[in-house]
Amino acid sequence: MGSELRRVQEAWERIRANSPIYAFLLNDIDIYNAERGVFLAQIQVASHHLNSKGTLHGVFSACVTDWAGGLAIASCGLDSTGVSTDIHVNYLSTAAIGDWLEIEGRANKVGKSLAFTTITISKRTESGQTVIVAQGTHTKYIKVR
Repeated sequence: MGSELRRVQEAWERIRANSPIYAFLLNDIDIYNAERGVFLAQIQVASHHLNSKGTLHGVFSACVTDWAGGLAIASCGLDSTGVSTDIHVNYLSTAAIGDWLEIEGRANKVGKSLAFTTITISKRTESGQTVIVAQGTHTKYIKVR
């Protein structure tokens, strides 16, 4: 296992222990790849991820955007993943129970006080096509020592 992957997984374990909402929504997430500035994870849509219409709840995608922004920053070597200053999510498609979601967290720039990230949540259709479910941007205040 690479050092970036280990760093991201360790950051996730620290965050999970102190965040009941992340632990609830993302308990079964698999973070399987990381390099400096980017990591990949996957999760299967379960009933607690759904809205009243039976499709992926918008709050799930917003939560993933928040979560993945911090872990993208962790992949750059920072122990503290910062405090959110701005978060934006575009909802482009949907997903249903049983769908596998692919999550990419990317740190576009990590400066001395702000970090800018882009999160993409996608799924594969039955025909093998990749469809973006949601894409978000997340800016965090960080303190680089």
